[in-house]
Amino acid sequence: MINPIIKKDIENIVKRLGNSVNKLSGKRTLITGASGLIGSYLVETIAYLNSEKILSTPCKVTGLQKSVIAKNSRLGYLLDRKDIQFISHNAADPYSPSSKIDYIIHSAGDSAPAFFLADPLGAIDVNVNGIRWILEYAKKNNIESVLYMSSGEIYGNPTPENIPTPETYNGNVSTLSLRSPYASSKRLAETLCFVYFEKYKVPVKIARPFIVYGPGLDISDRRVMADFIRNGLEGKPIEMLNEGKDTRSYCYVLDATVAFFQLLLSQKNGEAFNIASDLEEVSIYDVAQLVHKICNIKEEVKVEKQDAKFIQGAPSRVMPDITKLRKAFGYKPEVGIEEGLKRTIGWNRLVQKLN
Repeated sequence: MINPIIKKDIENIVKRLGNSVNKLSGKRTLITGASGLIGSYLVETIAYLNSEKILSTPCKVTGLQKSVIAKNSRLGYLLDRKDIQFISHNAADPYSPSSKIDYIIHSAGDSAPAFFLADPLGAIDVNVNGIRWILEYAKKNNIESVLYMSSGEIYGNPTPENIPTPETYNGNVSTLSLRSPYASSKRLAETLCFVYFEKYKVPVKIARPFIVYGPGLDISDRRVMADFIRNGLEGKPIEMLNEGKDTRSYCYVLDATVAFFQLLLSQKNGEAFNIASDLEEVSIYDVAQLVHKICNIKEEVKVEKQDAKFIQGAPSRVMPDITKLRKAFGYKPEVGIEEGLKRTIGWNRLVQKLN
């Protein structure tokens, strides 16, 4: 059964997408990283469109993910459906669909620094090799649309005059740093998308998500928000590795998913779009304070300065310019950081009760 918090989000997504979703009717969609934070919302949105008969003919989904989908997992309720198929497969390796695919979304990838630091070559492979076989398939099979999930990380650490950061900014990225395997492979993957569009007219679009969070966030992935929420759920005061003065613009997954589908179903081929929220720019310390508030932790946030390799090289300010997205689709983020954190923490509490 679908989680009630996620169901409410998906109802909002479908309402905001309007009649554009009709393009999915009777089509086949392949989604890599299907069990991830973003992938799960994409799969569950299409499943909802089918079950509620919003589409005149169901859209069939093939979800690829490394792990096997367990019956008691988030997506387990979809296992017995004819319109949804899950296949355990590493998206870095080519996959041959049994039926022609109309839409592909490549959302697989290890975006958490702790993960790509542990397996930098794996991060490169899924970003570069993964999109390469997808683009080859699209070239040969007259596909309707490909959406590549790049990242706001491709900009590196923008110079002050390039914040808010527009899509035209070329980036400030080192090729010789601990974060390079992820950021540089995302940049190469974007170049591959551009080449296949220019040379073969493959209808590929590039999404550059900025710090997407929400239900499904892996609270063990060692990113700042995940660590904070884990502490909050355990009722422990947050201990920060520095004073938390760096600022971020966080995007709740509902808002991001609306933009992903808008882009996938558009004709904006060969283009890149920042997918983000500009509702608020908050410090990391502010996020810690909000988690304390939501989880009713009375103690103060602590600052315990430590050396952490996975935060070295992180930008001091992350604030995207989403003017292009607004003009193209009338996009307007709606969920602020406090409400988004409440839903994310609420979802995790429900999961803990079930387990």
